[in-house]
Amino acid sequence: MIKGVANIIFGLLYSFLGILILMKHWFLVELSKEAALSLGILFIVYGIFRIYRAVKSIRNQNYN
Repeated sequence: MIKGVANIIFGLLYSFLGILILMKHWFLVELSKEAALSLGILFIVYGIFRIYRAVKSIRNQNYN
């Protein structure tokens, strides 16, 4: 249960970081518009994927 909640929090952080990259065009170095768009979308999708997996894991634990 705690691992699932931690994964949800990290998923939210990854998604938030992706949004910041899209808005600021920066991730440790200045990024071009195309690189910021690609990296931002990648972080957001990965964050959503982590949240999905955590929710799925929590639901499976509750049903067993």
